[in-house]
Amino acid sequence: MRNPLTVRHARECWCRMVLYFICFICANIWIDSNFTNSRIDLTADKIYTISDATNDVLKGIKEPIKLRFYASERLEDMGPDYVSLKKRINDLLKVYTENSSGLIVVETLNPRRFSVEEDLAVSDGVQSVPNVIDGSEIFLGLAGRNSTNGRYAISHFGPEREAFLEYDLTRLIYDLSNAKKRTVAIYGDLPLNGDKTQRIQPWTIIDAIERFYETQTLFGTIEKFSDEIDVLLLAEPSEIDQTTLYAVDQFVMRGGRILAFIDPFAEAMNVSSGNGPQPPRKTSIETMKPLLKSWGMEIAERRVIGDLEGALKVQMTKDNRILATEYPAWFDVRKDNFSQNDIVTSNLTNLSFRTAGYIKNLKNSRVTIEPLVWSSTKAGIIDVSQVEYAPDPTIILSELKAQGQKFTLVGRVEGAFNTAFVKGAPKSLTNTDVTDKHTEKSAKSAAIIIVADSDFLSDPTWIETSNIGGQELKVPFSNNGDLVLNALDYLTGSSAMMGLRGRGISKRRFDIIDEMESEAEKNYRSKERALISQIKKNEAIIAKIQKTELKKGVTFTKRQQQEIDQARDEMFILRTELRNVQFSLREDIEGLKSLLSTINIWLMPGLIGLLVIILIFLRTQRERRFFLRES
Repeated sequence: MRNPLTVRHARECWCRMVLYFICFICANIWIDSNFTNSRIDLTADKIYTISDATNDVLKGIKEPIKLRFYASERLEDMGPDYVSLKKRINDLLKVYTENSSGLIVVETLNPRRFSVEEDLAVSDGVQSVPNVIDGSEIFLGLAGRNSTNGRYAISHFGPEREAFLEYDLTRLIYDLSNAKKRTVAIYGDLPLNGDKTQRIQPWTIIDAIERFYETQTLFGTIEKFSDEIDVLLLAEPSEIDQTTLYAVDQFVMRGGRILAFIDPFAEAMNVSSGNGPQPPRKTSIETMKPLLKSWGMEIAERRVIGDLEGALKVQMTKDNRILATEYPAWFDVRKDNFSQNDIVTSNLTNLSFRTAGYIKNLKNSRVTIEPLVWSSTKAGIIDVSQVEYAPDPTIILSELKAQGQKFTLVGRVEGAFNTAFVKGAPKSLTNTDVTDKHTEKSAKSAAIIIVADSDFLSDPTWIETSNIGGQELKVPFSNNGDLVLNALDYLTGSSAMMGLRGRGISKRRFDIIDEMESEAEKNYRSKERALISQIKKNEAIIAKIQKTELKKGVTFTKRQQQEIDQARDEMFILRTELRNVQFSLREDIEGLKSLLSTINIWLMPGLIGLLVIILIFLRTQRERRFFLRES
């Protein structure tokens, strides 16, 4: 006969378990109904949590913004990277919508071929990419429109920029909510705008800037830079006077943004006339030294960087012979020497420099320079005297000693700065409206990006020009123009936009999967190549018959038509097999990933659940034995 105490205890245990389960279900229903928009981001890099900077931009929206998210249904053909990217974009757009007080409205469209949605995508500036399987058009982009019909678009989302997804989305929202075109003022002595009297064309960089910004080119003495200026671009201001220097200083004190190209030896300003050495020109480093000091940095005078790793090959004449040799003072910098987590440099692959200087932090400076681009460790210092007149690359190459350190070529400083004019405005400035408003410390955070090379902007440094059919064709071979536009894009953003940086990516790699993917791809690719080769043979057969008959001017015979039909039938079968092979490759890899993801997601919770059940069982057994002893 069973002990009544044991029976009662067993019933109580079961009742407690049922009660716990009911409470769990009720809690889930209550949370689901009361916290619909709440979420917890447990990813390593918090990739689904928008930053405070983005929240500030969303709070600043005053009028409705309509977004069209174009995503083709066949996006999986492009691979799992695109599928996960589409999901992450969708998730982030939902968060943006929820945090915008209903002012952001998102419409998701599938632009099928020859559809109205496809026409809308094209008109909105969204670009397609070819499907890797059949060449059809695949769309993954975002277009936005504000209440004044201002339009901006992200033409294509690629996995390579996933780390900057939040920045790209927030920048689009920021531009739509601040639709006025930003203003860039250009001041300096570089002949950026060319010279019509001598038929010298404007530099390419000017065309690139004017495509996206309103520009003002300023000359002479400036008493005050207008508050309407978003960014002041200083292009080798070697002749800047004290009054204008003070205007630059006070522009920064008011929170202005600066993009400066300052050079120890500006080749574009020191073109030889062929009549022997020219008297040395004053450099922008000399004239800008007080400001550089107040910004916590210095650029060495009459010292340029030579980089043995990226040195360019040049031709020179020596002893009546034409030699090809490396010229370390002209060098390329690759992406390994860029800041990969920064908006300004992340999407660049190559930058070209000519007789560039290097940037250093001043000792005891309260401001720290953030390097954006730096030389290789095989770089050394060259005296300007070796490059300013008829340089001999062979001598420079033989004498240059690598110093085993990286020199900063492009840097950024941000924060509150003190004025370089501690005694007030210079005596040359007599305008009391300006002098009475002297500011000793920047009221809000300013931002300055310095490039220690003004030749960085000149066409020969990064543009290859050719003449085809009487038309001048300019093709960039370096990303110099892209860096300038990226820097302006960064500097023209709000303080909130400046707070955004690259984030983590949603795809977490598994080393074992990568190895298995590689092995699976080898197995399938050989068959794929064989099928593609056979398809091309059949296409060649059809083309040959059609070409022969076209020349003869007669119609196909019955036998020839049968050959064409047979070839086309074979091609249809081969294309089907090819699609099956490509599908099998993706299916096997995705199946493997799904299996491992399932194990990764459910194994630990399952083990914990099993452990809990075992503990409950052991406790029940212990209590049962206790009651048996007591009875």
